[in-house]
Amino acid sequence: MHAITRRRFGLVKPRVSCGAFELDLQTRSLLFSGNEVALSNKEFGVLSYLVLHRNRVMTRLQLTEHIWGDLPESGFDSNYIDAHIKNLRKKLGHYADTEWLETVRGVGYRVRL
Repeated sequence: MHAITRRRFGLVKPRVSCGAFELDLQTRSLLFSGNEVALSNKEFGVLSYLVLHRNRVMTRLQLTEHIWGDLPESGFDSNYIDAHIKNLRKKLGHYADTEWLETVRGVGYRVRL
C-alpha cells in the first residue's frame, strides 16, 4: 500500500516535507527536528491526504471519504474534519507556524507549500 502511494504521487522517498515538519508515509509518523509529533490515526490521515494533494483544495466530503472509506449517509453534516483540522493546527502550532494549512472558506482545506 505504501509503495503504491509513493509511486502514485511520484515520491522516491517515503518522507515528504510540509512546512517545518516531515511526514513519514512508511511509518505513518510526523517529525519535527527529528522528534515525533503525536497524532491520532485520523489526524495523520487528514494531514497526509492534504500534503499528498498539496496546492489543491480538498473538500470536506473528499477528506471524509478518504478517512472513513465510503460515502457518508445522506444528510451527513458533521464537523469531524473541521475538528481534526483544529486539533492538527493546535498540535503543530506548538512546534512551528502552520499557515501552510489553509482553510478555503465554504469549500474545504488546502496545504500550500
